[in-house]
Amino acid sequence: MNDVLEKLQVLDKLFNYQMRAKGAAPWFKTIAGSRPVLVSAPHACMHRRDGVQKMQEEYTGAIARYLAEECHCHAIFTCCQIDEDPNWQPQGQYKHAVQSLVEQYNIAFLIDLHGMTNKHKMGVAIGTINGFSCDPQLVLPHFVSAGFKSIDLESIELDDTHPARRVVVDHPKFTGGVVNQTVTRFACEQLQIESVQIELASEVRVVESAATSDWPYDYRGNPEAIIATITALKSMVERFP
Repeated sequence: MNDVLEKLQVLDKLFNYQMRAKGAAPWFKTIAGSRPVLVSAPHACMHRRDGVQKMQEEYTGAIARYLAEECHCHAIFTCCQIDEDPNWQPQGQYKHAVQSLVEQYNIAFLIDLHGMTNKHKMGVAIGTINGFSCDPQLVLPHFVSAGFKSIDLESIELDDTHPARRVVVDHPKFTGGVVNQTVTRFACEQLQIESVQIELASEVRVVESAATSDWPYDYRGNPEAIIATITALKSMVERFP
């Protein structure tokens, strides 16, 4: 377990969350793999949406890189602060790069990773655009097998499972793109491949985060829940030869 957590920490240090690209340096990076799966992390670093600065979704980029290295899938992620939101605008360099990867390597499945706070009383939110982008059963069983419990909204207040171990499919706040022009929606609508948006609570993705001016406390996630998340994601990727 410690080896996985330590590697995630090493990979996370490669991201310049609040620094801008220098000169003509790219603001996102891609990794080519051998499996027909693309893992995306468009909010790995600070970004701007409708003129409002949004914080990075920590460790989503590190997890994308980890999966690429361990499972030999493809990956794309932002690597520095930018003045746009690659997951919000209908087109842009990031989505064009996604399209190029899908076409060049015959990608069959896209996993778009995001981060949410712990306040939503769940560890994982699976967004399939209400079944439009993919069958939830292509995703949910991997998390259940890894130790998460599938919860519906009607029973979430009554369930006694630790919130970090709960997984919800198509939560109204995290549908994957019913309204917005997300990467998940772009992949299924424009590229005609199956895709899913996966929101990860801080507790199930952030190994360790030092205090900043925006959040003046050191933070550590739940090690067992983080390992369960990685186990589920690896299982999803590795079902493709």
